[in-house]
Amino acid sequence: MLEKVTVSINSRVLPDPPPGCSNFTKFFNYMPSLQELDLRGSVLEYLILGGLPKSPPTALNNVKSLSISSISFRNVEEVTCAVYLIKSCRKLEQLTIECESVDNIVEPVVQFLQAQSSSYGALKLQRVHMNMFIGVEMEMEFVKFILASAPILEEIFIWNFAYLLPRPGAQIMDEIKQFSRASPNVEEVEVEDCVRIEALEAMEVRDFDY
Repeated sequence: MLEKVTVSINSRVLPDPPPGCSNFTKFFNYMPSLQELDLRGSVLEYLILGGLPKSPPTALNNVKSLSISSISFRNVEEVTCAVYLIKSCRKLEQLTIECESVDNIVEPVVQFLQAQSSSYGALKLQRVHMNMFIGVEMEMEFVKFILASAPILEEIFIWNFAYLLPRPGAQIMDEIKQFSRASPNVEEVEVEDCVRIEALEAMEVRDFDY
């Protein structure tokens, strides 16, 4: 078993796989069981080529920590791949997401995330960190999906710099307060500098003034 694997693909020009060949299957099928997986750059774009397998590779069975950098919430294929990865890591406890900047609402992404209600209670997540979060509808739907799907969730930590937020952090937090959640241990109390939800403590919205 490998403790940690970090994969980075910087090229935005990715070749199509041969017909009937899934990059996701090809990539993970020859990899031993993992505990930590760190995906950077254009990896999601690469993995989605050729489609996603019906049965997840066994290499993901023991992943407890997953980090995905530069996910574009305007790209329904990237979001689909990310959600598939999260669901496939059945022992996943910690998730870190870095959001790419996005301005406009992308309805196919919103509809896809809203359709994930069938995952209710399926995730073992305990801690979620989302960086460079601006509160667009796609990101908010992703948070809603996580809250509804993780019955033992202890903490969500969401942040961005104040000058990048299109609306006040307190307003974002007020909206998140209305989302239903599967975990009884997630409460919110106070507004400060970042959006935070954590067990028996507080949800804080921190807008870093740098």
